[in-house]
Amino acid sequence: MQDTKRRVGEHRPGGRAARVRASVLDATNQLLSTVGYERLSIEAVASRAGVHKTRVYRRWPTKAELVLDATLHFAQEQIPIPDTGSLDGDLRALARDVVLNIGSPAGGRRSLSIAAAAAASPELARSMHQFWSTRLALAAPIVERAIDREEIPAGTDPTLVIEAVVGPLWIRLLLT
Repeated sequence: MQDTKRRVGEHRPGGRAARVRASVLDATNQLLSTVGYERLSIEAVASRAGVHKTRVYRRWPTKAELVLDATLHFAQEQIPIPDTGSLDGDLRALARDVVLNIGSPAGGRRSLSIAAAAAASPELARSMHQFWSTRLALAAPIVERAIDREEIPAGTDPTLVIEAVVGPLWIRLLLT
């Protein structure tokens, strides 16, 4: 007989825990866009999300961990990994979504704030390294599908291709 009881820490998908998590992550992204990383506080996030701060601290012990989870959540929603049927279409769609994100006033403020703070915070820098590792791994199928369709040679490095597309967009935001 299979044990169907939930264990401590397991949550129903879409249950209260999922709603609280989404609310906290949305509040974090909103505050990053308005007050920036340096002025972001767990207390302000909890207040905006309508939860007690201990609920936030329980899941995200540090501000950097909260920001990592929030930026991954936001990127997954706002910058989905495209599958248009061609490498050209996929890369153009990915670039368009990145531009729409970091080119918007809120996205630009959020991104600049995080980048500036990461330069001074080793913990946030590690979190942002993890963010980019995760996002590049999620985008790798764009290149892998192109290899399967024989649009590009076998052995093409997915990370280098994706970095070549999104890197200049980030340089433009951060430097020019």
